[in-house]
Amino acid sequence: MGTSAVTVVKILAMLILLQSALFCCSRANFNGSCIKIEREALVKFKASLAIDSSNSLLSWVGDDCCRWERVICENITGHVVKLDLSRASFQGKVSLHLGNLSSLQYLDLSANNELAIDSLHFASSLKYLNMEGVLLDKCDNWLQSINMLPSLLELFLSNCQLSITGHVSHVNLTSLEVLYLRGNNFNSTIPSWLFNVPNLQHLDLSYSSFRGSLSTEICNLNSLAFLDLSYNSLEGNIPKTLNKLCNLSELHLESNKFSGEISGPFGNSSSCIQNSLQYLLPNNLGQFKCLKFLLLSHNSFWGPIPVSIGQLYNLEILDFSQNSLHGKVSELHLLKLRGLSELIMSGNSLVFDIDLKWVPPFQLSSIDLSSCKLGPWFPQWLKTQKCIAYLLMSNASISDSIPDWFENISSNIIGLDLSYNQIFGTLTKLRKLNTSYDAYYRFILLKSNKFEGSLTHFHSDASILDISNNLLRGQIPQKTSKIMPRLRLLSLSSNNLNGTIPASLCRIESLDILHLSKNLLSGRIPSCWGNLQRLTVIDLSSNMLNGRVRMSLGQIPISLRNLEYLETLDLSMNAFNCFMPSWIGENLSSLKVLSIPQQLCYLASLRILNLANNMMTGTIPACFGNFTAIAMPENKGLWDYYPRVPFEEDGYSENVLVYVKGIEREYTSTLRFLYSIDLSGNKFAGNIPKELMTLSGLQNLHLSENKLGGHIPWNIGKLKSLESLDLSKNDLFGSIPSSISNLNFLSYMNLSFNHLSGRIPFGNQLQTLDDKSIYIGNNGLRGFPLNNCSDDELPKGDEKVGNTRKHDFEMLWFYSGLGMGFVAGFVGVCSILYFKDSWRYACFQLVDRVYNKLW
Repeated sequence: MGTSAVTVVKILAMLILLQSALFCCSRANFNGSCIKIEREALVKFKASLAIDSSNSLLSWVGDDCCRWERVICENITGHVVKLDLSRASFQGKVSLHLGNLSSLQYLDLSANNELAIDSLHFASSLKYLNMEGVLLDKCDNWLQSINMLPSLLELFLSNCQLSITGHVSHVNLTSLEVLYLRGNNFNSTIPSWLFNVPNLQHLDLSYSSFRGSLSTEICNLNSLAFLDLSYNSLEGNIPKTLNKLCNLSELHLESNKFSGEISGPFGNSSSCIQNSLQYLLPNNLGQFKCLKFLLLSHNSFWGPIPVSIGQLYNLEILDFSQNSLHGKVSELHLLKLRGLSELIMSGNSLVFDIDLKWVPPFQLSSIDLSSCKLGPWFPQWLKTQKCIAYLLMSNASISDSIPDWFENISSNIIGLDLSYNQIFGTLTKLRKLNTSYDAYYRFILLKSNKFEGSLTHFHSDASILDISNNLLRGQIPQKTSKIMPRLRLLSLSSNNLNGTIPASLCRIESLDILHLSKNLLSGRIPSCWGNLQRLTVIDLSSNMLNGRVRMSLGQIPISLRNLEYLETLDLSMNAFNCFMPSWIGENLSSLKVLSIPQQLCYLASLRILNLANNMMTGTIPACFGNFTAIAMPENKGLWDYYPRVPFEEDGYSENVLVYVKGIEREYTSTLRFLYSIDLSGNKFAGNIPKELMTLSGLQNLHLSENKLGGHIPWNIGKLKSLESLDLSKNDLFGSIPSSISNLNFLSYMNLSFNHLSGRIPFGNQLQTLDDKSIYIGNNGLRGFPLNNCSDDELPKGDEKVGNTRKHDFEMLWFYSGLGMGFVAGFVGVCSILYFKDSWRYACFQLVDRVYNKLW
């Protein structure tokens, strides 16, 4: 017994001596507490950096690298084990050769977005590697370098601009548990080597341009708990082998092209996934459920939602939006979802059939059921929801008034969208937003309903308020600036509001968009707009605004000249009768849409000019040819106006009524593609300026119902993009220029009720305009489609002197070429016969034989 104890002591002593010897050997090459070769590797890395703008490596001096910032060494051996170089603002292109750091376990270079690395080399001891945001587009062999790290546990290569997925014959990443490759541009199918990483638990491949179908080999990743394949172009059915991922608790498949019945991939009740990911399953579910986040939005799933989803008591976020789901949703689908906080099912054909007395087991913060059928009654189960921040129920077939209890749950509502329903009654009262949400912009969207009454008692601290297209009446409250001091967008268009525009609107300095069109507003426009420096849209069209006062105070106030960011100004369909102020082109250089009588010559960005149906006088300025955006329309530009509304894919878009092709049309999202000039319904006189014909991108020219005289410009054929031309009801005379036949896109034309004469030009596109009424009221016109002229009549008018008809030129060149060709051929044949005796003899013998046979 004693001998054994002595032996054990001796062995321990020998081990201690051996460890000391190894320790001494390991420290032979480092000075202080830093190994020399590792210090040199760090110094070399620092020297390779072009810029260290944050001076993160200023401390990297001296012999003891273990005392340097962002460097951590092992206490006993002195080896560098951790380098945290994240957010260091490194810049430049370097080769990352840190293989000499033989014991390095942790390397973080993330958030150095100006750093580019063209080659990788690491120590095999590495366990954590984070290079998110580092430019690796030149590292074609990145996978081979990573595959040499058998100890690697976590790998983050998001937003590295990788484009090659790589290939390895044998996957050596046996320890890897977390892999982030999101935000790259692979543009390929998901590589097969990914399905051979046995211990992978967390896989994020979102936003990486993966395409094709999801491989059935996904079942090999049986340790997977988190899978994010969202925002790619994956398509086809989800493989049924996915139901073998027994540990899966979070699944993101939104914004792909997946299709098939929603319950299809998970129909095998014997699979072990029934113990974890129990959505889309039949009713014979297992007992254990760990799913928390289920996001399948923006795909093509179809079919009804299984009732079994109501058993997922750990579910927190449920997003089935923008699919093709149908069928009923009852309280059984939501029965045990006590942890649910977000319910998003918009963009489907689901019918909610909820018992009016049902009390939900959850408290939701976000509800988006737009385009689902919730009505006709306002959902009563919302009465119990005290924490709603976003309530979106647009186009939900609700034909009811908003109940009184809604005010009690409104203090936490940041976003409310009840648009496109049939909700009637007076506007609901909303409590002031809870102070804990002061940093948020509150938006209230109630457009396209049947709300009645006035705005007098409506109080809201909204930043975005849209109550357009309702039945509201009365005046706009004079204290609007006090009620809604943070207002950014105000849209009250298409109601029955009357009275004047309150000057208090000018005190809302945050106002971006003001839309008051299609009401009964009258009087003068306030003269205080100079305070609203952020205004981008003013639409006061289709009202009864008028007045005759000095320009500095009156109907078109000079204060508008200070709005340098203004892009849309629409005062059409009113009763203005003033002249154009000269400051408009100099100060409002950003204007893209204009519907107000002003001098426009310097508005190079202008694309849509609408002065229709006012009482404008004078002549059309020749300098309208300065509209560069119409003359060179290649750049469509950005037309979505801010502020953007949460949960809305697009921001506010201006809507403009334009008379095109004989029909009044409303342009919204397609407004960016329209180039139009509409001066109809005024009292403009004089000639149509020929400078207008240089606007090659112009699609719609509408000058009807004026007092324009003279000839139609001879160079009208230069308007190559013109689709709609209306010059009716003027005093134009002379012939129709033949160049009008060059308008290959012209699909609508109206020249009626003028004094035009002569032959109607003949052309490919003009032959499709066979409606006689477009020429009615011009007694001197002849030709198709009127069919009342002879072939020998020639047109009279203002054709450009010396302009020979295109047809005559073609015939002249044809006959000239024919003659020269005959002469050249004849001379060629005669020359050959003259110089070639054998050919000449043969030719004459042939002539003799033919002559003898004939005679």
